[in-house]
Order: sequence, then structure tokens, then C-alpha cells
Amino acid sequence: MNIISELLSFLRYQKQRFKKTQRYLLTRRVIKFLQQMDAPVPLNLKERKRTVKFLRRHLIEVFNDFFIARYLWRHVKVAFDKNNGLHYVRTAEGRRLYFKRGMTEKEVRHMYNGLCIEQDRLSPHNYCFDDLSVDSNSVFADIGAAEGNFSLKFIDKIKKVYLFESDSNWIEALEATFHPWKEKTVIVDKYVSSYNDDKCASLDTFFQDKEKPNLLKLDVEGAESKVIEGAKQLCEKNVNDLLVCAYHRTGDEKKLSKQLKEMDYKIKLSPGYMLFLWEHNHSYDLQATFDFRKGLIHASR
Repeated sequence: MNIISELLSFLRYQKQRFKKTQRYLLTRRVIKFLQQMDAPVPLNLKERKRTVKFLRRHLIEVFNDFFIARYLWRHVKVAFDKNNGLHYVRTAEGRRLYFKRGMTEKEVRHMYNGLCIEQDRLSPHNYCFDDLSVDSNSVFADIGAAEGNFSLKFIDKIKKVYLFESDSNWIEALEATFHPWKEKTVIVDKYVSSYNDDKCASLDTFFQDKEKPNLLKLDVEGAESKVIEGAKQLCEKNVNDLLVCAYHRTGDEKKLSKQLKEMDYKIKLSPGYMLFLWEHNHSYDLQATFDFRKGLIHASR
């Protein structure tokens, strides 16, 4: 499958090369940029060479590494549950992962392959660090759960999980996915931050009268610092591991690392980098600046 995916990716590359599309021209511009030894990028020489090698046969992506070939053209089987009217896929663990109502098979397949790219062991977005400790006493707080893929991976091993998701369109899918484990699952339709109101909760306040989590996973579109600020008591007394997205905004890695170190956590960063070029207009802008960002921080003690 990897050989076929590589071939299809290369054919797409050649097609856009022939047409001189903006995406192809931007890919070439990134190559030239990385080949400049004084280019202001955080990649070391080995990482630069590997990225350039990838981009000589593939069009520019957020993840510019060969592992993505496993998923780009993969035809995942998508099933339909007549009982609830939702599409689902079977994960690597054999569990049903449901998706939003109204999503087509094609949309589900594309999204699931994207999730698998994010969670590949070589991905900068992979939450499953090698030194992550999970056992039957673990209590998760999954902040920004979305489809719940991360917590579903560990659901059989852990004691309990709180799934925080502010997009109400995901709630129905989460309820379907975690129904077999409903006795150990709590779904919370709220934003999480440093304050409390009708729509938002701080973790310190929310968990005052509940079983405390010892692991936090944070993927909240740039509001990670606020979530940590509102969880200071939990972090001081209960939380041994935080998995924190550090790519949503330029500078988040340094800001969040500093915040967590000041709370006496040890910091470990995910391998590789994610490349952001088009966050303002969501197009392949030939004048775009190149922003290489670390994907995740694992804070532990």
C-alpha cells in the first residue's frame, strides 16, 4: 500500500509540476528556503535534509514526512449504523469511532485518515509519548475531545474519562462511541478556560466535588494557557501528565513550556515539526512566510 501511495503522490506532484500550480511553486520555494544554511528555521541539518527529500516527490503539507504516505490514499471501510443514523469506522483496536451526523462516507474517510496521520508514532501531533504512564487507576480529562479518538484508544485500560467538547455537533457521536463504556465516561458540553460562567468552566472549579484526573489532554485552538491557568490546584495536587498542543499559535511552544516549568513539570517535545503557511486565508499564498512549529508538549512529574 505504501508503494502505491508513494506512486500516486508522485503522480499528483508531477501533474501540478506540469501545470506550475501555486502549490507546486510553493513547494519548490520551501525547498530553496530550507537549503539556505542561514534560513531562520528550528530544524537541524538532518531534519532539513529529510524534509527536502520528501518535498522533491510530494506537494507541501502540514506534515512533511514520508509516514503520511500510509494514509493519504488509504481506502478505509466506513460503515453506517441504522440504529442511530451515524457513520463509523473501526479503529486499530477494533472499536467503533462515530462521526458527526450528516458527514458523507468520503468526508469520514478523509477525516479518519487525517486523524491517523496525526497519531502516527512518527507524527509531531502524536499524543502517545513513549514515557506516558496509563493504568487502571488513570482518570483522563480530555479537553477538546472532538471525535474522542485519543481517549477511545485507552478506554479499556483506564478508570474514568471526562470528555470536554464545546462543539455540540460532536456530542451525539461521542455518546455513540463511548456507549459501551458509559459507566466510566462523562461527556461535558462546555468550553474550558480560567473562569466560570454558563458556557465555560475552569477545571479547578469543575472537579471540586468529583474524582480528580491525573492526566489532562489539551487541544483547544490556542486557549491551552488559559486552561492550565484554571487548573493550578489540580496540577499541584493531582495531575502527573499533561499532553498539550503547542502549534495553534506562533510562540505557543515557548510560552506553554515556560508556564509548565514554573509549575515544576519536566518538559518533553514531540519529534518533528508542523508547517503552517496559510492560516490567514487558507490558500497556498506564494508570499507566505514559513512557520515551523512543534506539535505537542508532554509535561510530567
